[in-house]
Amino acid sequence: MKVNYRHCVRILQSLLITSSLFYCDAAFASADSHLKQDVTTLTSTQFYGRKTNTIGAKRAADYIASRLTSLGYEVQEQTFQYPATFYQKATARNIIATKPSACTQCKKIIFTAHYDHLGQRGTKLYPGANDNASGVAALLYLAAYFADKPHQNQLMFVATDAEENGLHGSDYLVSQLNSADIALNINLDMLVVNKRKPRIYAFLDGQSIAQYKTVITGLSDENITFFATSSSARLNRLFDLNVDWRRASDHYSFAKAGVPYIYFGMGHDKHHHQPSDTLEHIDFRLFEHAVSKIAEFVSALTR
Repeated sequence: MKVNYRHCVRILQSLLITSSLFYCDAAFASADSHLKQDVTTLTSTQFYGRKTNTIGAKRAADYIASRLTSLGYEVQEQTFQYPATFYQKATARNIIATKPSACTQCKKIIFTAHYDHLGQRGTKLYPGANDNASGVAALLYLAAYFADKPHQNQLMFVATDAEENGLHGSDYLVSQLNSADIALNINLDMLVVNKRKPRIYAFLDGQSIAQYKTVITGLSDENITFFATSSSARLNRLFDLNVDWRRASDHYSFAKAGVPYIYFGMGHDKHHHQPSDTLEHIDFRLFEHAVSKIAEFVSALTR
C-alpha cells in the first residue's frame, strides 16, 4: 500500500489532534514492525553479537540475504579475506542486493550498512542494537521501499562486514567497482534517534554538501531535526568529541575513491561499544520516522 504521510498529517491536524509525535499508526504498522523485527533478530543471542568470522556473523549474513531475496532482489555473497593477526587472515562476507535496471548506463547509488559488531568478550555480550543493527534495519526498509518503484539510477544495497576491524568490507567492495560508475554512497550507521534531542546528522563531502544540504535540512519537521555538515570540527563541538567523521564509517572507503557520500547517523551515543547497546533504548516510532524521511530524500534523488 502506498502511503502519503503528509496527507496523514493534514488529516490529524484538521482534527486538532495535538501530540509531540504525529503518526498514522495503521499506515506505518507494517514498516514499523519490520524495523523492530529486524533489530530484534539481529541483536538476539543466536547471533552472538555478530563478530566477523564467527557463526554469529554467518547467521546475520544469511538472515540479511534471506530478507533481501524475499523483496525480489538478486543477492550475491561477496567473500573476501583481510589480515586479522600478524600471521593469519580472517574470512568475511558482504551481502549485495541489486535488481536489473533498464538504464544500463545510469550511475549507481550504493547504500551501505555494516552488520558486524563486537561479539562476546568473556561473559559480556555486545548486542549492537544501534551499532549497527539499526543501520541494517534501515537498509532493509529502504530496499523494501524502492523494490517496486521506478528510478533513474541503479540501486545497490550492501550489508558490509568487518567494519569494526578497519572498514575492510567497504574497502573490498569499492575495490571491485568502477568509481566512475557510482553517483553516490549513502551510508547508514547508528540511526537510533536520541529522544531528548531528536536529530539525525548527515555528514557529507564538500561536493555533496553544496548539492544536498538544503534538501536534507528541509526534511526536518516537528518530530525530528536533520542537520547537514561537511565539518568534523562542527560535529565535534556539538558532542565534545575528537572524531574524524570522514573516517568514522564505511563512507570513508568511497571518499578515498573520490565518490560523493552522505553518512546518516545519530552522532554520539553513550551506549556505543557497550553491552548496554540494546533494543530497549530504541524509540521505534521515532526511528521509523527518521528512516521514512531518508526514504523521502532518496525518492527526490531518483525521480
